[in-house]
Formats: sequence, C-alpha cells, structure tokens
Amino acid sequence: MKNLVFLVTLTLTSISFAGPGGGHSHGHSHSHDTPAISKEKAAELGKKHIQRLIKAKKLDTSWLNSKLDKSEIKKNEWVVTFNNEKGAKGKKLYIFLKKSGGFVAANFTGK
Repeated sequence: MKNLVFLVTLTLTSISFAGPGGGHSHGHSHSHDTPAISKEKAAELGKKHIQRLIKAKKLDTSWLNSKLDKSEIKKNEWVVTFNNEKGAKGKKLYIFLKKSGGFVAANFTGK
C-alpha cells in the first residue's frame, strides 16, 4: 500500500512540473516559425560573420576586403560566398546561415 501511495504521489508531482510546451496547445494564436531573411540581409550577416571570425583569429585580416560573390538558398539554408584573392588558407569562403539568419558554419570547401 505504501508503494502505491508513493507511485501515485510521484506521478502527480511529475505532471505538475511539466509546464507549457509539452506538445499541446495553450491557445496561443502566434507561430513560432521565424520568417526567412532576404538575400540582402544574408549578405550583410555574412560580412558581419567575417568580421567576427577575424576577431576570433579564425580568418586573416585580408578577408575584410573580400567581395561578395553570391547569396543563395541551398538545402534549406543560406550559402553566402565571398572571394578574396589574398586569402592565406583559401580564396573563396562559404558562410552557411539558417533561413532565419542564424550562423551555422563557415569553410573554404562549400560542403
């Protein structure tokens, strides 16, 4: 009997800690989907990430003078490409962003 009371108490306690967002609606009429950014905004964010990567010493300072090649959506994410003829590790940099603009990765291979 003690075990049954303990299990019922434990079950009711765990349910009370569930909180909102447990997979059921609370009557909110807004969406949690973030809209996709524009091509221009993707290019702007790409440039800001180049500056951030230079400060973090992941890229050499020659990338400050890089030229935007293109911004395009591939495989459900933005790929922003920059060219830099003076790049020490590579001449083309690919910056990957979520459709909403969040940083994913940056590399010289495009993969």
